[in-house]
Amino acid sequence: MKKKVFVLIVLVIALVIVSGMSIKKIKAANEIKAANPVAKTETKKVAGKKQETKESQKKISKEKSIFEEEMVTTKEMYPRKKIDGSEMSEDVMPVGTVVSVKAVEGDDKWVEVISDPKKGYIEKDILDFREDYIKEREASRKKELSETQFKESLDKDLEEFKKVHGGDISIYLETVDHKFTYSSYGDEVKRTASSIKLAFISYVLTLVDEGKVNLDTKLTYTENVKMGGTGIIQFAPVGTEYSVKELAELTIRHSDNVAYTMLVNYIGEPNFIQFLSELDSNSPSNRYFSTAHILSKSMMYVYERQEKSENIKLLYDWMQNSTFDDGVAVGLPGVDVVHKTGWMPMYTVSNDISLVKDKENPYYLTIMTVGYGEDYSEKSIGDLAKIVDKHMMKLDSK
Repeated sequence: MKKKVFVLIVLVIALVIVSGMSIKKIKAANEIKAANPVAKTETKKVAGKKQETKESQKKISKEKSIFEEEMVTTKEMYPRKKIDGSEMSEDVMPVGTVVSVKAVEGDDKWVEVISDPKKGYIEKDILDFREDYIKEREASRKKELSETQFKESLDKDLEEFKKVHGGDISIYLETVDHKFTYSSYGDEVKRTASSIKLAFISYVLTLVDEGKVNLDTKLTYTENVKMGGTGIIQFAPVGTEYSVKELAELTIRHSDNVAYTMLVNYIGEPNFIQFLSELDSNSPSNRYFSTAHILSKSMMYVYERQEKSENIKLLYDWMQNSTFDDGVAVGLPGVDVVHKTGWMPMYTVSNDISLVKDKENPYYLTIMTVGYGEDYSEKSIGDLAKIVDKHMMKLDSK
């Protein structure tokens, strides 16, 4: 019993000693903290920074609005012309279309496309931020293909494309600095369709520069030039007057067939054919047939003169404000594209003359196709543009 009491007393004494030491350590630590306010401040700063980062991220996420950014459509759809869906657009908006939109009051599901003329309303859920496409494209930039490897690889991919889709394809590519070219049947003659309108309006505005044509001259819409197809003049009253400038803009932005015909009749077809031969000596002696190589030269003509000529600059700007969503542009939403398309369903023809404004290596790209039905004819241009651009992002051109 005495031993047990003795052991208990020893344990109590030990506990008191340990407690006393712990209290001293805590006091010492508190004294150190009190003597070192910087440590307190730094701790608060770190915590503050973490909180600030979280708040910043929330702010960025909140501020990134589809109404302030360019967007890209992820689904093919026909826009509503009226928000209630009672009237639909006749023109499809394909996957890859770059748009700016605005909110619809009282409706959180639909947004209105900002455009002139108005295109209508589309679902908000089919939109992605264009910035993401731009970043994705830039991330794919790796200079790993020599010029020879580029041609061999692209030739192979185009053959694979034709095995899957069939069709007859002509492609011509040339960098803006003219140091690299690629051609896959680029000198094969095919129907121009409306893509020839680019060369024609280039010629008209060159005549304006030379003082041979006045943009303000009025021409009258007559019954003998009335025709269907693309354009809006066909719906105007016969006898309506249009200036040369208005007709030129309608020919490019709306690909207006009546405007084009009125100007051809005014300028003279033989004069235009002569211009085409000056553009390229191998140009066929008519406006209905050409090659991807020659059509590319019409885009070169515009781009190389648009900074020196206010009139050619008009044409360059009209192309960037086309009413059509198609061609190379919808295939490459991650980069700005200037282009003029042309298609003729009755001949299963679809073409596009483009300038791909890559920030490091801009290039001209003309694609001409024959043999695809209406369900794929226009889409084929975008799909082919993706294949070409994928190679261009890997080109190591010396």
